[in-house]
Amino acid sequence: MITELDVSLPTTTGLAIYPAGATFGPRRLADWEFVWIIEGDSEYTCDGVTVPCPPGSIVLCRAKVVDAFRWDPKKRTRHGYFHFNVLKIPSDWPPQSQWPLVRHPSEGDVLRPLFRHAMAWSGSGNPLLCKLNIAHMMTAFVCGEIGSPELPQDALPEPVERVLEHIQREVEEHPADELTLAELAEVAHVTPEHLCRLFKSAQLHSPVETVRLARLDRAVLLLSRSNYSIGEIARLCGFSTQFHFSRTFKQVYKKSPSALRSEIQNGAIPPLTRLVRWAPRLDVRSSVLRSSSRQQQ
Repeated sequence: MITELDVSLPTTTGLAIYPAGATFGPRRLADWEFVWIIEGDSEYTCDGVTVPCPPGSIVLCRAKVVDAFRWDPKKRTRHGYFHFNVLKIPSDWPPQSQWPLVRHPSEGDVLRPLFRHAMAWSGSGNPLLCKLNIAHMMTAFVCGEIGSPELPQDALPEPVERVLEHIQREVEEHPADELTLAELAEVAHVTPEHLCRLFKSAQLHSPVETVRLARLDRAVLLLSRSNYSIGEIARLCGFSTQFHFSRTFKQVYKKSPSALRSEIQNGAIPPLTRLVRWAPRLDVRSSVLRSSSRQQQ
């Protein structure tokens, strides 16, 4: 019963992007984690058992297991994730050895709206509602009752949506390219001044600051969830040199990339990505999730 299930609030959430052929792990997980494969064909290995994870899959990573991910060898992979703790499991649930490692929900499932809620409201929503949301998601995952009608999604102003999608795509696919305010305004089909006003009204950072934070967001995720070196991460996030990357990173996170990675490897919780408030919204609109014909990403 869900009333017997006790879970914590999310301890960290994020959206991770990997180039083709990347891997993550093996690791021994200290807590629990839900992973949503948004784009790219992946494989998940848990205690020696490997299962396929096509786009749309939801993976439940359990505490104290040794697991690893192999991301798509031919194209980029994107996934959302959040960590949490399970304090009590209902007595009438089957043993964990019988739980599925992955669910492959169809359109209209309950898992992905619940996942979006957990990411969007982590750290700012009602604590009781956030815990009930995770408990609902975990119960549906374990028991298999995952069908539900599709839920409507809020949207930012269309020019802002276009710019955020453009920033995300360019930072991932062409990290070395400079993104200027003039270019972003051209993408939005508005003047630079009006674009800045739209970002301010949506309570977002300025367009130029958003580009910088998008690069650093990607860096934090790669530091905490990949085996890339600091120099490789600097290159993959669009910084001209490792020195420039480290200096910029320290200005925002008050510590060097290597120091943050060391803390995470020793059990610290990764910091929340700075743009997590809008990152999930972009994924809701992606062609991967809605099977639309738009192939911009």
